[in-house]
Amino acid sequence: MKIRNACYAVVQVAYDLFLKLNPRKVGAHAVIVDDLGRVLVVRSRFADAWQLPGGGLDAREHIDEGVRRECLEELGVGVVAESLTGMYYHERSSAYVAVFRCRLAGGEIRLSHEHAGHDWLPPSALPDRIRTMAEDALAFAGQTFIRRIP
Repeated sequence: MKIRNACYAVVQVAYDLFLKLNPRKVGAHAVIVDDLGRVLVVRSRFADAWQLPGGGLDAREHIDEGVRRECLEELGVGVVAESLTGMYYHERSSAYVAVFRCRLAGGEIRLSHEHAGHDWLPPSALPDRIRTMAEDALAFAGQTFIRRIP
């Protein structure tokens, strides 16, 4: 167990370093909600953490294109980006992230090699670092939230 925890700690430090040195400092993530009001999250193999689907933008890629591409790559199913609900500056990674309220376009979720699992969680059960973004997307009424995330 100690070796496993040490390995996770090394991976986390490497992942944090990658985020700080990554030249792609703009990302896009999706808040996808089921009929019960639960939010879709994916468990990263690299960070061993629950995350919203999405990731870094490619060069010259629009943010709405990026969220659709990332979701297709990660979930194996397309999404429809309904609204840009927030723009967030993540202090930890020095990155800007656009968050979209999305819906699945149909089909069954088939995760990429980057993820160890997925789940539908109520907003209250989401990790702190993504709860604010999800709650903002759920409360969206036409005005985009702009926030700093520690």
